[in-house]
Parts: sequence; C-alpha cells; structure tokens
Amino acid sequence: MAPCGRLWTLLFAVIYCLEGIACALGPTLGSGETEPGLDYQKLVAKLEILDTKITRVEVASREQFSSLESKLDKILKLVDNISQSVHTVQKDIGAVREDIKLFQNHSHGQLQALTGSASIIESLLVEGHRQKQAQPVRSEPTTVRAIPAEQKLFDSCDVAPRNASRIEKLLPDLGFGEPFPVFCDQEYESGGWIVIQNRFNGSVDFYRGWKEYKNGFGNLYGEFWLGLDKIHALTYSAPYELHVLLEDFNNFTVVAKYSHFAVGNEQESFAVTKLGEYSGTAGDGLSYHKGSKFSTMDMNNDVQGNNGAVDWTGAWWYKKGHYSNLNGQYLLGKVDHTKFHGKGMTWNPFRGDDYSLKRSRMMIKRVLNQ
Repeated sequence: MAPCGRLWTLLFAVIYCLEGIACALGPTLGSGETEPGLDYQKLVAKLEILDTKITRVEVASREQFSSLESKLDKILKLVDNISQSVHTVQKDIGAVREDIKLFQNHSHGQLQALTGSASIIESLLVEGHRQKQAQPVRSEPTTVRAIPAEQKLFDSCDVAPRNASRIEKLLPDLGFGEPFPVFCDQEYESGGWIVIQNRFNGSVDFYRGWKEYKNGFGNLYGEFWLGLDKIHALTYSAPYELHVLLEDFNNFTVVAKYSHFAVGNEQESFAVTKLGEYSGTAGDGLSYHKGSKFSTMDMNNDVQGNNGAVDWTGAWWYKKGHYSNLNGQYLLGKVDHTKFHGKGMTWNPFRGDDYSLKRSRMMIKRVLNQ
C-alpha cells in the first residue's frame, strides 16, 4: 500500500510542475510563436519517459500487491487448517481421556469383584468352621439335609425341641397345604424362632424372579429365602412377631423388632398386611413399606411409574424407593454412591443407603399370649 501512496504523491508533483511551466510559457506562446522551444520538447520527452516509468511501477505494485494478497489467503487458509487440526486433536485427547477413565473404572470394578470373592471365601471358611464346631452333623453337603418321612410335624418352632437349632418340618394349619421344612433358631432369645431370611457371605444370588421368591431358594443351613407362600401360611395361621438382626463389617450388631408381622397371599402380591410397633437399636426401616406389595425383577408391583426391583437390583416391598433392601446385592460395606446407591443389602436407619451390610437375619415367632 505504501508504494502506491508515493506514486500518487509524485504524480501530483509532476502535474503541479507542468501547470507552473505552462503558466511560464503562456505569454511567449501567446505572443505569436507557432512551435514550442527546444526546452519544452525535452521537457515533454522527459515527462513521457516519467509516465512510462510510473506506469511500470504501478503495474509492478499491482502485481506485488496481488502476490501479497495471494500469500495472505494462503496464510489464512493455513491458520484455518491449523485451527481445525487443533480442534481435532482436542477431541482425540478427550476420547483418549474417556477411554482411560473407562479402563480405570473397569479395573476398579474387577478389583472390587476379586476383593469380594476373597471376602466371600474367607466368610465361607469362617462360617463352615463355626458350624462344624457347633454342629458336626452340618459339615456334610451344602444342600438341605433330607428330613425323614417319619419326622414329627409341628405347627411352629416354639413347640419343637429346644435342645438345638436345626431344621424342623412344620404344618402351620391344615388349611395351608403340605408340610414344609424350616430352620428353627432355638438359641436366640429363648428359642422358638423361624428364620425366613438369612444372609452372611454373599454365596447365594438374591437377584431372582417371582417364582423363586414365591417358593423359596438357598440352603436352610446357609444363605436362603424361605418363600413368600410359606411366610404367608405361617403369619396367617397365628399372630407372629418379627425380629431383624443386622451386622456391619465392623462386627457391630443391631436389631429391629416389630410386635406383629403378616404377609398376604399371592393374589394380594404378598403385601405386608400387618406390621406392629417398632422397638430396637437398628432404627425403623420397615414401617415405610407397610401395605406395599412385593416386587421382583420380573414382577413389578411398585407404585405407578417406578420399578424398584430393577432400580435397586433386589426383591422387596418397594414403594417409590425404600428404607430397607435386605435382598439387594451383597457389596461388602461402603459403596460408590454414583453406581450402587441403595442397591446393596441396606437398612437406611442403621448405615444408610450407601453401605451394604455384612449380615441380615429375619426371624418370626408366634405370639402365644394373643
């Protein structure tokens, strides 16, 4: 741009000089001379040469300016390409970071699973050793011990022999079908208790369907769920109370006691139809669920718009959330809030929804004074 400015300045100067010369020669030409003088001709020739040079300089300037414009366009395109490349690199870096994060989470999950497996094996060994010392006859298989056909029937554990905790065969009432085996705890609070749920090491998967929760599953000498049909038969044959024994991984134990407990039949979706007053040290984690229907992964009886069994990976009397989830995942204590909040074996008033308990034992006993 600067060369063009200088050219125009020079051109104006030349024009100004010509005007001055014309003024100087004007009187002479007006006095009768027919041809300009020699000096004038030289001046004209020089001006023509100067005009030619100016034209050449102007053309060269235009070419140089065009070249500069072309180079500038190339630079702008290069900058734009670099910007796009930087953006692409940033996206690639973000993707790599995400892959690293996923890998870290996956590795952490695998480590947790290995730790959990080690803890389960350790718990199994401890529990097996304890059972072997307490009852040598239980050191055989992991399946439920066969009950002799001639074994005496009882209507509840409170009338069964109290010399040892063991499997007994109950027939709560003639109107409730065939007799069925239960584990009678004769050691806790003077005995007479029927264990309806028992968990202590995660060896049994509790994320199951409706049919299994209806009929029951597991090992009556280990981890098990007695079965909703049986719980209904028992709690509708007579008044029963419920005790829930809980333990965390610091070996701290608490209990939640309910003066009355009953579960409806399958047509009522095994709802908690009766639940008495709470007492104990665990906090009331069940009264919120009174009246709620039972839900499993394949049978959603939660309130409309919710699916508790799937959301909380368990099976329980869900009601738009829960205050307890004792059939949830066995997750070994404190859990990652973002992944497992409320999905473990939890009792909210005791250790909250981000802590999966070590032990859970639900037991019912007939209330004889009612």
